[in-house]
Amino acid sequence: MRVLGRWAPLLAVLLGTLAWPPVWWGSPPHSADHNVHLANAVEAELLLRSGRLVGWSDFQFAGHPANAFYPPLANLCVGSVHLLTGGLLGWDGSYCVVLGLFLGGFALALFVLLRPVLGPFWALVALGLCLFVDRGGTYAGGRHWYLDMGVWPFGASVALVLAALARLPDVLVRGGRREVLVPGVLLGLALLAHPFALVLFFPLAALQVAVFWREAGGGLHAPRRWLAVSALGLGLAAWWLLPFLLRGSQAEHVGAMPQPLAKLWSGVWGGELVPGLPGWVGPLAVVGSGVAWWKGGARGRWLVLATWGALLLTTAGPYWLLGLEKHRAIEGVQVVRFRAVGRLLLVGLAVLSVKELAAALRERRRWGAGTLGLLVCAGLGVWRFRGGDPPGGTSEPPKQFQCYTAEEEAGLARLLRELRPSLGPGRLALYNPSEHHHCLLLAVPRLERPFFKVGYTPATVFGGKFSTREPRMLGHLGVTAVLMDAPATGPLAGLPVLARWGRFEVREVRPLPRVSASAPGAAAEVLAWEDEVVRLRLTGPASTEVLLWMGWAPEWEATREGQTVPLEPALVEGARLMKLHAGPGEVELRYGPSRGARPAALLSVLTLLVVAWAALSRPRRPPVSAGSS
Repeated sequence: MRVLGRWAPLLAVLLGTLAWPPVWWGSPPHSADHNVHLANAVEAELLLRSGRLVGWSDFQFAGHPANAFYPPLANLCVGSVHLLTGGLLGWDGSYCVVLGLFLGGFALALFVLLRPVLGPFWALVALGLCLFVDRGGTYAGGRHWYLDMGVWPFGASVALVLAALARLPDVLVRGGRREVLVPGVLLGLALLAHPFALVLFFPLAALQVAVFWREAGGGLHAPRRWLAVSALGLGLAAWWLLPFLLRGSQAEHVGAMPQPLAKLWSGVWGGELVPGLPGWVGPLAVVGSGVAWWKGGARGRWLVLATWGALLLTTAGPYWLLGLEKHRAIEGVQVVRFRAVGRLLLVGLAVLSVKELAAALRERRRWGAGTLGLLVCAGLGVWRFRGGDPPGGTSEPPKQFQCYTAEEEAGLARLLRELRPSLGPGRLALYNPSEHHHCLLLAVPRLERPFFKVGYTPATVFGGKFSTREPRMLGHLGVTAVLMDAPATGPLAGLPVLARWGRFEVREVRPLPRVSASAPGAAAEVLAWEDEVVRLRLTGPASTEVLLWMGWAPEWEATREGQTVPLEPALVEGARLMKLHAGPGEVELRYGPSRGARPAALLSVLTLLVVAWAALSRPRRPPVSAGSS
């Protein structure tokens, strides 16, 4: 057992990567949001090449704030791996490196969180159940959410929060500058992986402060150390998090309502506590909660409070007490995502009940073994009596997430390779009859060129998302070709075909001017069109209104001969574009920093300096009393 304890963390990492073994040979899932992350990683590398982490990009929906609304950590990591290796791994290989780190890190974070209560062997058992038995569901974590649907950046945020919570008790009890660094940095990374970490960390960490308050010496010791960790994490993530929060009013509303409170209790015994989780976990977790509370010490009591607290936060009960159960903000925060953590801790408590029963039988503690056995049997009996079928738990209807066969992917790559020279410098539009399919985004890392996805894209649900199938609008938006994986319908059917292969075809779009002047006799000429700088020359007898076929954002500023020219949004056939009014001459448009970006960046730099000081400074030695020898 001592040998297992030494190698258990490495074994946990190995188990995590085995959740998707192809990461070892560079073959990531090409399903659902994985393709979105691949496409965004290409854009992230272009940002890195220009020395930026966030900024404006004309890469996707006719212009959008790149990595300003979608969390940047995952995309920047994939782009960084591709950039640092000089492209030797390819985009799939670079993606697999980061996805493998997520899988291994997720497993390690859960292991180190459960090990103090379960021990190394049983923590590995719980980890195996979470990885290979728990199927998961939408907004609920598990394989369905992270690997099938590809929402693994949210899973990375969960893992980083769990790792921070695993280290926080040592900080609360012992304190010290260096002890604060690890959970603080983990929290900062979690916030950059997904903003839900903001509402995930603080309630669970507050429970640790309450549980470990006495061990920390009482008074304000534990709260002060918790605040130090929180300040460090918030400061490190401020450069992205603060502008994101300040621009929240521009976000499109994509919400998920909390579930009724009664469903939580009935789910424990009915086998539907969390989608995809085996139904027997609920009753066993109830028994394990008693074991953890009485025999698990402070960490065990926190595990009980965190498990049921996280599940309680998925219901309308706590928000009803505050009068917020129907508030739009609660729906938009998608509090049902707390199930992604509650399900992991539930499995840990269920395994703890089995561990304690096995230990009682091994040590021949008859009364203890008998009591535990009766409680376990009673819980499972109630579950079966309440109709807790199927034993494998509930999950969403089976869905086919993998987009194409290996042969079809090879054919698509060959088609794009042959067409690359004739496509020109314009944007590539991607069309699938189902607007929510993201399969054709696989073309973006193969071409590394700006694109326009016809339909819905999770990464661009903010700040003026729009879509169109009209060839005229596509031409104004800089599109020169449309790639589709199904027969064209509507206006797209009239476009000339450039090439076909199997289910794929590419159609040509006639390019049209990106700017247009409205006054008679006036004209607008594009002198330069870059992501964050556009220069125009206006000619004509008088001032004119100019429409720019690019998405509007308040950070854009326009000047003519040093004088500010007002910019305002223009709604054109569902597209939120930009327009200005100026006289003849040269007009320059520049994208400036988002509101709060400069002070937030300064705060992050100062926090980094504090981290460096705390890491490099020598720890203070305790004072030596005069009577010591």
